[in-house]
Amino acid sequence: MAPKKAAPSISVRPDALSDEKCIITGEIEGFKRKEAEQILINAGATIEKSLNKKVTLVVLGADAGPQKLEKIEKLGIETKDWEELIEEIKGEGGAAPADDGEDDEDEEMDEPEEPKPKKKAAPKEKAAPKEKAAPKTKANTKAKADPAPAAKPAASGSGDDFLSGKHVIITGTITGHDRKDAQAILEKEGAIFEKSLNKKVELVVLGQNPGPDKLAKIKDLGAETIEWKEVAEKLGLELAPEKKVANVEAGDAPDSIDGKTLIITGELDGLTRSAAQKILEGVGAKFAKTLNKSVELVVLGANAGPDKLNKIADQGIPTVEWTDLVEKLGIDVEASGPPKKKAKKN
Repeated sequence: MAPKKAAPSISVRPDALSDEKCIITGEIEGFKRKEAEQILINAGATIEKSLNKKVTLVVLGADAGPQKLEKIEKLGIETKDWEELIEEIKGEGGAAPADDGEDDEDEEMDEPEEPKPKKKAAPKEKAAPKEKAAPKTKANTKAKADPAPAAKPAASGSGDDFLSGKHVIITGTITGHDRKDAQAILEKEGAIFEKSLNKKVELVVLGQNPGPDKLAKIKDLGAETIEWKEVAEKLGLELAPEKKVANVEAGDAPDSIDGKTLIITGELDGLTRSAAQKILEGVGAKFAKTLNKSVELVVLGANAGPDKLNKIADQGIPTVEWTDLVEKLGIDVEASGPPKKKAKKN
């Protein structure tokens, strides 16, 4: 009998999800549910047995059930895509993919929706949960998130006491620091951190590429904003250099993708990646499990990861935007009836 194939592993920072109570819903490519849960446990998370009020973070895989998404929306629980979360919490070792060492993409798995953790991590001292972080940087494509609002000048007193007594949160990626390190720096200067973006927040510190939903909420609340680099200058901190990312320009959409091997990367508005893949398979496309030499066309969503963009540029693979492609092929996405990524509010 052939030996069983070893499960893929991902190196994560052991305190990256401390104090988070998590649940996974949907299919996690390349991992069984228990394997994915163990990765979160390794990062300090506690896995809940069901979707309840204790849950602080829902990790979304492909094809999450619409009823589950609706319940998540009603409970007001923060959600994060699996790939996005792994990008945020992975350690120096990075990820060891299931197949051929290439970047990971969606793969169909048949796992139950409700998680059954093998082991529950011991609860730790309560700390502020992480805010949703967008990928570190994105491609120069037409499918871009709304720009960050112009930072309003934060009130400042004498010297560097502009943070003293302020209710603060951080959103986006802080280059050179994980979220907890950056928070600790600001707390030493007198900042009071809120667990979520709410009416108490007086100042939002903007890192790289904060999520579009978060930016919209900041605007609605009318909170003051300040960029991290400005905070660093005020406090005399050394700024870490930003990671260089290839400038990947989307090309023209082809007349046909019948028989072509594709891969999708980035976020697609209102769709899971798996649902988008099924739509394109309906017009003849084939899909690779990883970004490799067999890929003939990369379909770009918003906020594609920097590592993926660099690899696309290195391999010289043609790219096209999702919106341009479906328009050129005459695909009515709404009529296709794919599962939605998140439940919509009334």
